[in-house]
Amino acid sequence: MIANRKTHGRGLALALAALALTACGDENPFRNTTPQVVSGEAQIWELGLPAFPSGWDFPTGQRLFIGTDEIGSSTGTFVLDARNEGTLVFRPFSTFLAPGLSGVRTGIIDLGTVPFESIEEVPESGYSDVNDPTGVAVQQGHVYAFRITRQQGQIVPINYAKLEVIQVGSEFPEEPRSRFVRFRWAYQVQPLNRRVVE
Repeated sequence: MIANRKTHGRGLALALAALALTACGDENPFRNTTPQVVSGEAQIWELGLPAFPSGWDFPTGQRLFIGTDEIGSSTGTFVLDARNEGTLVFRPFSTFLAPGLSGVRTGIIDLGTVPFESIEEVPESGYSDVNDPTGVAVQQGHVYAFRITRQQGQIVPINYAKLEVIQVGSEFPEEPRSRFVRFRWAYQVQPLNRRVVE
């Protein structure tokens, strides 16, 4: 228990150090990284459906196959899961693993039914707690913003992304946990850059 608190505290301290560097203007340690937005469309399935992809990783633009592939601690932004009462949610990937196992921390905001193209820059604050296992409710037609931190040594990069839920459906109508989400997304490669359009 104490070790987990120390790990979380150290990660928080590194994230705060990265934010402090941002406040210094030209002291951005990632200023030499070229701004680049990668984007696409994808589909993921609910966590309860065996052998199907159930999560997403923005930096690699890949689905996660829970239970079929080995997943590293630096992989995975979120999983598609359901609360006990059935609400479909985007859940931070780190809350799916044992506490402290993942180096990725994800905060999520539901921006509502705004046009995807109109979100040129995602918010700086207001994201869900990275340790919240209840997730953020998935709603068709809504746009979401993501704040992703990865522990990679002394400086913690913070990246941003946006996602629009195009369709929420069910692969097999008789199987209640076979729901899927089809979405389009955009991810900013340059850390600390909140602009998510080319």
